Amino acid sequence: MGSCSPPREAINQYALVTYLPDELGMFLDQMRRDLVPDCKARSHISLLPPRALRVPAAVAEAQIQQMSLSSQPFVVKIGDVSVFRRTSVIYLELEAGQAQLEQLHHKLSCEALEFDEPYPFHPHVTLAQNFELCTVAERLEAARERWKAYTGSREFLLDRVVFVQNSSTNCWTDLRSFDLKGLPVTPGQALQPQFIQTF
Repeated sequence: MGSCSPPREAINQYALVTYLPDELGMFLDQMRRDLVPDCKARSHISLLPPRALRVPAAVAEAQIQQMSLSSQPFVVKIGDVSVFRRTSVIYLELEAGQAQLEQLHHKLSCEALEFDEPYPFHPHVTLAQNFELCTVAERLEAARERWKAYTGSREFLLDRVVFVQNSSTNCWTDLRSFDLKGLPVTPGQALQPQFIQTF
């Protein structure tokens, strides 16, 4: 997992993610660092993009827990490299699992977790962002070449989600992990803080 200096002050910004596991996750973590050397983020898919809460975080966690108890794990398969033209973010499309992610997003984006998102929900794996715009084509080509050379599995079982919080230093902290169709990994207890740099 990526690391950075511990956050100075937690802020009212939360998200729900799933991290890419094993060889696939490690390969994409390194790929992100190669494309944008300052990147310290761990590769993930956001089920709920960053949002402010109007209620205590514990209320949002309870809503996520209810979702996890009734949701089945499912397979996600990573597809081709693409770019969001509006923001120049380079990312990986999904070949399988997109419909299930969209269903979970719809199911969760209400009540405690309701938020007016700036973009339509499009589940993906970010590869590069926050770089000089004149280098988009170069980084896009590099990403395609690296991904083409990857020989490991491009799919994984999505069976866990993680509730995370941002800070004033833009470090994201893992707050609590939930198994799909199961109880939280550590019932009634927060995870040991882990930090990632950015979304």
